[in-house]
Amino acid sequence: MSTSILYKVAWLLLHLLFTFVETVIFYRNFLLRKFKKYWKSLKAEHGTQSAAEYIKLHREYLDKIPNHMAVILGLEEPHFETLTNIIYWAMASEISYISIYDHKELLQAQQNDLREFVLSRKITPGHVIFPSSHETANGNGFKNQIRVQILSRADGKQTIGDLCRTLSQEVQQGKLQIDQIDVEFVNRRLSDLTGRIPDPDIAIYTGKFCCTYGFLPWQSRLTEFIPMESQKHFSLDDYLSILYKYAKKEQRFGK
Repeated sequence: MSTSILYKVAWLLLHLLFTFVETVIFYRNFLLRKFKKYWKSLKAEHGTQSAAEYIKLHREYLDKIPNHMAVILGLEEPHFETLTNIIYWAMASEISYISIYDHKELLQAQQNDLREFVLSRKITPGHVIFPSSHETANGNGFKNQIRVQILSRADGKQTIGDLCRTLSQEVQQGKLQIDQIDVEFVNRRLSDLTGRIPDPDIAIYTGKFCCTYGFLPWQSRLTEFIPMESQKHFSLDDYLSILYKYAKKEQRFGK
């Protein structure tokens, strides 16, 4: 057998070996990706069931649950992971509304990022709704859902100031009588401006200082304020502890 034929056979065998190794590596990586994807979905499904069932277990021992929960961000930067957890935990607790108040107004520029982050993580079953400022709080047919709104300083004193100017103009124009303006009237007008979302029953604030940072001064006159740990260390047990504290509060409503 000539040398040229030996070279050709050796080259053919080497080519076949390389093709075989390349095929094995390709299918190995393909199967690994499929396995990782399946494992992540399995963990997510397990985590979803565990969190929902854990909250449901405690829910039976709570005398009352807030309809509207607010989260007041203190001096910390918004932590998407914790805020997402709170939203889904609140929904699993049958809380219908949640407001996130950022007095530094960092979230205002990150609303789309937060929305995408929240919707990409599904810790508990249900539907998270981010209504626009034009939408009302009417349901959309889903039984298990929560509506999320991002608030800033402009939604507090500034909104009340704008309403006062509007009412003053309406009185001057003869469209409104002064004796028509009372607490209930102001409540209705503010409700129309805020999408008819009810006043918060509970507000949890971050940081070591008990400060509302200008949070909704009119709507929060009956709100229970409860401190929470730092966002980065806030756990499901911490959240449930806050619900227990709220359930034990006796609200006399000024009586």
